[in-house]
Amino acid sequence: MLLKSVVQFAVQKLANDPEARAKVARVVKEEIVPQAKQGWEQAKPELENIKAQLKQDWEQAKPQREKVIEKVRDLAKKQKN
Repeated sequence: MLLKSVVQFAVQKLANDPEARAKVARVVKEEIVPQAKQGWEQAKPELENIKAQLKQDWEQAKPQREKVIEKVRDLAKKQKN
């Protein structure tokens, strides 16, 4: 509840204060956005590696998945009869 009140106060102050809005915009543009871009560029190669590994693992698991699907179909057929 206290956090909500603090956030509401900050938002109201920001909405009513052109200097505060300008400062926030500057901080976002000069500090937050560049850091976010840098973080993304650093994480991107690792994410690509993970994507490739997941794709490879999915393909390797394909025969086992097909066996499980077939077993489920067989069980469903038996339960119908």
